[in-house]
Amino acid sequence: MGVLALAPGCSADPGSLTGGANPYAGDPGGGAADDDDDGPIGLPEPPPSRDNTFGDKTLYRARLWIDAKMPYCGGPNGGKDLICGGTCERTGRAKKAEWDDYRTDCSGFVSWAWELPPPGRTTRTLAPTDTSVSAVITIADLLPGDALNGGGHAMIFGGWADAESTAIGTERTALILQESRCGTTAHEKTMEFKIADATTLQVIADGRKFRAIRFKAK
Repeated sequence: MGVLALAPGCSADPGSLTGGANPYAGDPGGGAADDDDDGPIGLPEPPPSRDNTFGDKTLYRARLWIDAKMPYCGGPNGGKDLICGGTCERTGRAKKAEWDDYRTDCSGFVSWAWELPPPGRTTRTLAPTDTSVSAVITIADLLPGDALNGGGHAMIFGGWADAESTAIGTERTALILQESRCGTTAHEKTMEFKIADATTLQVIADGRKFRAIRFKAK
């Protein structure tokens, strides 16, 4: 049961096998659809400072899993998959000792990229719900290597692919790096967003909302 509490249920990606529903909704250990507080909030404190190398290092680490075609799985290598069912089995380039203890779901991917310890944080133990290792930031402060978290899914922000405006209501294209759902591998893609408020991006295709968050260096 202790492991179950780590399962974030990263099921909110378009086209997911659950149709965007969270398989752990209603379970106290899962990432219920409303657990990320997507209602309006006030402006956050000044953003945490970042080392000048943080963004490049985060994207480099994320792309190690992308290049290895790391399969999505809700458990460590050889462990029970609490999201998709069965056992997590990694082969080929995806089987590596330093990765074995990480879950390879959405928040496990963010945790690896941010150099957080295995098995990894969950969507509930990242900001805005838990601010011990990360903090909500404004869209204007969002930089490559920061993350987006909301509705049971988390992903790495890779940068903007278009104009520079961060005005509320503006539609923007961003590069996203993620583990998204059962049956897929780590990947990067562009995604269309609308800036919903000072700290929130809304996916144009399906209306999901994500808070911009940043790792808090110790």
